[in-house]
Amino acid sequence: MTNSLAGTAGQQMDKLIAALDSLVDGDQAVEMLIASGPLAVPHLSAFLLKGSPRTISLPRCRAARALGELGACSTLISYFREYRPPQDAAVLFAEDAVRSAVAGELVRWKSDEVFLVLLDAARQRTTGAVVLGLGEFCRSESVPLLFEVLEDDLCRDEAMNGLRKLPDAARQFGILSIRGLTGVTMDGPSARCRRRATLQLLFALGVTPGDWPDLRRFLWEGDPGTVVAAAQLGFMIAPETQHPEIITALLRVAERLDFVQEEDVNRLLDAHSGIARDVAQQLERHREHADHKSNWLSPTYRILHRVLETKKDRQTSDTPADVQMGSEAQHSAREN
Repeated sequence: MTNSLAGTAGQQMDKLIAALDSLVDGDQAVEMLIASGPLAVPHLSAFLLKGSPRTISLPRCRAARALGELGACSTLISYFREYRPPQDAAVLFAEDAVRSAVAGELVRWKSDEVFLVLLDAARQRTTGAVVLGLGEFCRSESVPLLFEVLEDDLCRDEAMNGLRKLPDAARQFGILSIRGLTGVTMDGPSARCRRRATLQLLFALGVTPGDWPDLRRFLWEGDPGTVVAAAQLGFMIAPETQHPEIITALLRVAERLDFVQEEDVNRLLDAHSGIARDVAQQLERHREHADHKSNWLSPTYRILHRVLETKKDRQTSDTPADVQMGSEAQHSAREN
């Protein structure tokens, strides 16, 4: 490739820019552009800012990487300020990768200007790297937007990571949102994933017993993941007198648990086995009265069986020891 790109500096820049489209020579072209230093910046800037978005994002992502390595912060900022969402869905999806590449390079500069640019970019259209970049700044101004993003399946993990870096602000905003005191809603079908993620986040960050009255209502949600997350919080901060209610809520949604959630429920019930057995026995009596048949494919039956059999296993394991003690006493009496 080196020989084919030989020539004057300007011609070589043009050939290197063209080579960004190559599956074979594209990565080498990036390295050569970076090695060219400031001379390559105007050519890369024109390619990124004046070139049209397309369905294949790799060439423009390569340009973003080279501009980042060359310290062209102003060009990367201009990309976001001049961004207009493409009308074609395929092009829009491809350009999201370019936005992520530019955001990933911009976090090299921890300036107020870069933070505000990323914040505006996330408000316009989120991508994982844009949200991740915001989280790198650890600034409380981004907390409301990060809570909004919790509803986005593609960016939720990045938003959670950013919020964990701001524990005090995230905890306070989460509780206020649950109380309906912020612009971020926690109610309605459209906020289902946000509710679940918020409870999981609060469990990780820690809450106080005084917060439980606001969190308790989530035990009676229709979404099993939300109920499990609320139960984890409840066992951590709720009065013990309310533990039977928490267990009842878990068993109520047991039929709709996935395998991961079922394991979480089993761990919670194992940790509170005494109360869990009492609640399970009441439910089992109700099921027997209603003539429900055992079904191993049912998560509810598996969980009930596990809780109730734990007690039976303990009784069985105790029996040989009792019998052995009785036999030893009888043997000793005969010898005397």
